[in-house]
Amino acid sequence: MFQKSRLLIGLMCFALLAAAGCNDSSSSPKTKSYPNSELLAEELDLAGSGVVILDARSADAYNAGHIPGALSMPWQQFSDSNLNLKSVSELETQLGDLGLTRDTRMIIYDNTTASWGASGRLFWMFEYLGCTNVRILDGGWDKWVADGNQPETVIHNRPVATFTAQTSTGAITNKEHIDSRLSDADFVVIDTRTDAEFIGWTLYGEERGGHITGAVQIPYEWYFKTDKTILDYADMKVLFESRGVTKDKEVTAYCTAGIRSAYAYFLCRLMGYERASNYDASIWDWAAANPAIYAMESLARFDKVVSPAWVKQLREYHKPGSDTDAPPEYSYDRDHKYIIFETQWGTIDDATAYKAGHIPGAIHSNSDNYENNYPRWFLLPDDQLHEAMGGMGITKDTTVIVYSDSPIFAARLWWILMYGGVEDVRFVNGGYEGWIAAGFAKETTINAPVPTVFDGEVNPDYIATTDDVFASYVNTSSVFLADVRSYDEYIGKISGYSYVAQKGRIPNAVWAYDADDASGVYGDSDGTLRSYTEIRVFWSSIGMTSTSPGQFDRDVIFYCGSGYRSALTYMYAWLMGFENIRNYSDGWEGWSTTYTEDAVNCQDSITPGWCQDPSGRPVVVGE
Repeated sequence: MFQKSRLLIGLMCFALLAAAGCNDSSSSPKTKSYPNSELLAEELDLAGSGVVILDARSADAYNAGHIPGALSMPWQQFSDSNLNLKSVSELETQLGDLGLTRDTRMIIYDNTTASWGASGRLFWMFEYLGCTNVRILDGGWDKWVADGNQPETVIHNRPVATFTAQTSTGAITNKEHIDSRLSDADFVVIDTRTDAEFIGWTLYGEERGGHITGAVQIPYEWYFKTDKTILDYADMKVLFESRGVTKDKEVTAYCTAGIRSAYAYFLCRLMGYERASNYDASIWDWAAANPAIYAMESLARFDKVVSPAWVKQLREYHKPGSDTDAPPEYSYDRDHKYIIFETQWGTIDDATAYKAGHIPGAIHSNSDNYENNYPRWFLLPDDQLHEAMGGMGITKDTTVIVYSDSPIFAARLWWILMYGGVEDVRFVNGGYEGWIAAGFAKETTINAPVPTVFDGEVNPDYIATTDDVFASYVNTSSVFLADVRSYDEYIGKISGYSYVAQKGRIPNAVWAYDADDASGVYGDSDGTLRSYTEIRVFWSSIGMTSTSPGQFDRDVIFYCGSGYRSALTYMYAWLMGFENIRNYSDGWEGWSTTYTEDAVNCQDSITPGWCQDPSGRPVVVGE
């Protein structure tokens, strides 16, 4: 019987529980069941006897309005010019002048995601200095205001006190310690930064791009529900443990300068982790160190995965008369041609999401443009494909940016254009949802392409035909056939499509799990791509191994039903730098079925007017 890997089960559990956790409902901290729930405060605790409320937001934000009685305490004042903690003696003086002692009962708040973990930074600092009665207000300023509370603008101070530190050296770590422990099974490093930073973009002056080799990514933004309270314990536990961050290990976190990572430290403490620390010097320090010792890794072709902010800068750069700098990893002149495509099935009449709002300048691309339509939806022959690409205004040297509310649709268009011969195609990670979440303006204008003549050549190495697969499926020593449909499709329980009759799989295919958007394995719940390092580990666990850079040990052919889900997995592998990969675009339909057009005799077919018969190629059904 086909056995699902333990990693897969972990990924699936995370997908389901994370989706359940990221909602509008909120729970009282007392009901969130965290092992150290006393570290989490709720609104009623603010009125506790002797409690000192600390506002970790900027001084300007504090002056504009704060929780009554709060002291202004931006974390930056306790950091040196490199944003590392000041010396203990300096901190003792500062905190004493602010009227605090090591025994003061403190509740810290910030404006959660907008503060990048400021409350966590103060919490971590106080624990490092030996304070034992420090809590963070769940939901912070955002929820306190949303609950209808009224802020004040009175500036508060406390009488000078004496702060005497009793440092906890285990709360802080450095690159030397991390390097000495990286290969140990009971040690794990969390990268709390965004996808863009993790895969290789240098956004904040880092000397090198990427992440500490071996780090697992758990971005700071994932820790919160939409009401800005933290996830319930069950969901947070799965979020961490599904990535190997467990209580039995020593855990350290980093970000750019130790702010977001300090909040991860707080969460580890909240969940009862005994050995947790914050690498406050973080990637600025690590990336500036000797690369022969302090190794980093990045996605081989990270520049082809762009953020909404990158797209916004691209548009600003190309505006007439603009003096905006070109976005990173973009070497073209201001008059270079670029096109942004929003893609989904259907003509503009059917494109309700596009018409409701899209990235400014984007053109709707109907997925049918490049396919032969009912009932097969196979990729067009090369000459017709190029004609369709030209009709959408594309030339081989046009920079094309693709996005969709469905990552598999965006990946399908990305793959089609790459196969067709476009030299620079970029994938918007997070799509329109990410654009809106970043606070950027939408557009409802219907933009039309300006047709041209496509002048490129196809890349035949990107595609596997039915003949290619038939000639190689038995060669399991040299070819790995990765089936990325659902498990029910893989075992032949269903065909996966209302318009496909045949069921089963290609012999010797290995189930590489369902790459559909809804499965949550190849994508994250916020619509972004899953961390490529997790995908790589998963692939290795099912036999898709690599012992040479840029090469799988066996040639890999991805397939699904008709080339959409397999386009996403192909894109992952291509972005990782692999060369011996192909997408079987016709997929299960092309392998299993022969279509015959007959308007008279095929009216009772599930595709009226077309008969479907088994192709005669071998098929396997069952586990």
